[in-house]
Amino acid sequence: FTGCSSKSAETTTQATTEATSQTTSTDESVTDPTATQDGSDSASAGSYLDPKGEVTLGKYLGVEVAKEKVEVTDEEVATDIQNEIENSTYYEEVTDHDTVQNDDVVNIDYVGSIDGEEFEGGADSGYDLDIANSTFIDGFAEGVIGMKVGEKKDVVVTFPDPYVNNEDLSGKEAVFAVTLNKIEKEVTPEFNDEYVQENSEYSTVEEYKAARKEEMLAEKEETAATNWEQAVLQNVIDGSTFTNLSDADIESYVAEMTSYYESMAESYGIDFATFLMYFMGTDEATFKEQAKTQGDFVVKQNLVLKKIIETENLTVSDEEYATGLAEYAAQYGYEDTAEFENTVGKESVQDALVYDKAYNLIISSAVATEAAASTVSE
Repeated sequence: FTGCSSKSAETTTQATTEATSQTTSTDESVTDPTATQDGSDSASAGSYLDPKGEVTLGKYLGVEVAKEKVEVTDEEVATDIQNEIENSTYYEEVTDHDTVQNDDVVNIDYVGSIDGEEFEGGADSGYDLDIANSTFIDGFAEGVIGMKVGEKKDVVVTFPDPYVNNEDLSGKEAVFAVTLNKIEKEVTPEFNDEYVQENSEYSTVEEYKAARKEEMLAEKEETAATNWEQAVLQNVIDGSTFTNLSDADIESYVAEMTSYYESMAESYGIDFATFLMYFMGTDEATFKEQAKTQGDFVVKQNLVLKKIIETENLTVSDEEYATGLAEYAAQYGYEDTAEFENTVGKESVQDALVYDKAYNLIISSAVATEAAASTVSE
């Protein structure tokens, strides 16, 4: 745990996600429960968890911030259900022809080899191949056109050079032994009572629509509440005055975010730049600039919360500690609270709980004023 409450970390996580990506998110807090207060898991010269600097608090009790009023329209429900239906498509075997055409979807088995030796990742069975939209190397899908159901055929292709997925295959000729199992067509299910009964606990289309509308409204309300809490915290930060902030503390945040997403890229087997472009639609320079902006926010947030703890003389009772410890242990997947406490450290748990108190003090005293209704999706 860190110099940041779990509640404030939740709002920080959302802001981080918005600042660094429109397509990728994580449920994990930006502050790792195993991170240390001395910043040993961040940049060596600073720590956003326990930053240097001074803060003069502005108003932090009873701040007024507009809260978005949300609603869900019938049109939104219809669009959501239509997306669900489109994602529920399936394939069924065709009966009107038995020879592969260039717009067919086919089910095949294949085994690839180079110089008579099979290579890793070159085989599959029961694979559905869309001839017209194939992502296989050039020549593979074209080689299947004209095959008949049950036929076996060797399809000869040459890997591109370079071949980024496996450099060892670059420019090499390969033979794929292909078996055509069946020719298929894509079927989009009809949204009716039968579909509802097969795919949900409801009996009719109208029941399903009503339930989905309630779910969508609850999701929007949760998002609006999170956004409001973030705005409240931002209001308090904007009203405070900061001096002697350390760039090293902000850079420690940038370093941790960079390390986190580099690890994600590695898990996908791609380099960092490719990960950023594919999953986030950005480049490394923009990513780090956005992370730096968010790091400035996190540093100021932690200074504000720490100052409120001092100003309000906030402490954690034994009963509050026991309750909070159990909640944290469950949150991080520990069945044994003692094991969690030994892993994280009692002082870290106490710090997190008192930061929670400071954060909750801000939020519970804040006043939500009414904003215009919105139907914009999360």
